[in-house]
Amino acid sequence: MPEKYDQDARPDEKLLKLFMLLLFNDKEFSLTYLAETINCSKQTVARLLRRIDENYPCHLLERKSNRQKFYHLQRPSMSFKTAIDPAGLRQLALCRDLVKGLLPKEDWELVNMSLQQAKTNLPRADYSSYQDANVGTRLTRGHINYQTKQKQLAELEKCILNRKSCMLSYQKDLNGEIKSYAYAPQMLITFHDSLYVSGWIVSETGPVRILKERPAKFSVHRITEVTAQNRSTEELPVKDLEENADFGFLRDEPFKTKIWFSKEVMTYISDRIWSEDQKITPQEDGGIILEMTALSRSELISFVLSFDFKARLLEPSDLAAEIKERLLKTLEKY
Repeated sequence: MPEKYDQDARPDEKLLKLFMLLLFNDKEFSLTYLAETINCSKQTVARLLRRIDENYPCHLLERKSNRQKFYHLQRPSMSFKTAIDPAGLRQLALCRDLVKGLLPKEDWELVNMSLQQAKTNLPRADYSSYQDANVGTRLTRGHINYQTKQKQLAELEKCILNRKSCMLSYQKDLNGEIKSYAYAPQMLITFHDSLYVSGWIVSETGPVRILKERPAKFSVHRITEVTAQNRSTEELPVKDLEENADFGFLRDEPFKTKIWFSKEVMTYISDRIWSEDQKITPQEDGGIILEMTALSRSELISFVLSFDFKARLLEPSDLAAEIKERLLKTLEKY
């Protein structure tokens, strides 16, 4: 028999996950997307959808487009009374504090206002126990001002939520050429205190077709304009955009690497997961050797150089030679 998609999840767990996804998202989902999200076959999803339609006070709407089925849960006319959990609200307040400075000011104020409104829905017995005090903050050096990118962010979010393509104008370098791309954004990502959007470069007209083998990432602050298109991206794959378990944000071909770290920084290195397959070996000199899979040559070079003389790249040898050449050129400047 073929291996199950998720051997640990019980049928009732899959049913609950599917029902919650449909109930709390007022939009259509393709059968393919639901199967990938629930991590089971399309046949299983179809069977669970029938159970939801037959046994719950909600009407399941089905639509076909381009040989693909889409589903939307029509909620009952009666309203649900939801009790706000003070502990959950406190965690949302912490998230609000930690993203301050990363979001444009107006967006952050909208988050704060929504949180204050949610506070008024606390059960009366719990209202006095909730304290809306700032318990977290975000510190960074050389932060990016996203205030002027509020319009671009709003358009990207709209395209992601509605699964639509857009025309995106991008200026990679200051004073550089502005290039235009037909783009299918699928996820906003934070990395090193910067916002990125990940998605597919696609055909400019007609049905959306992927033109590049790998997803493309753009720095949000270098995007000059986003214009939404009325072209569906529902059938584009999402699985390849999931977070990779190997070292590197900008993806090259995977390669194995080996790095020596001195005892001064070995605790910092050992405390973190750099790659799913990493191996840390103690050394006689008091340091360690980290072995892992990396995806980006440029990021690995920057990573090693950030530790100064406390790190040395052992493998691959050609990359170690490139680091040596960079250090010699840096020495010439002094």
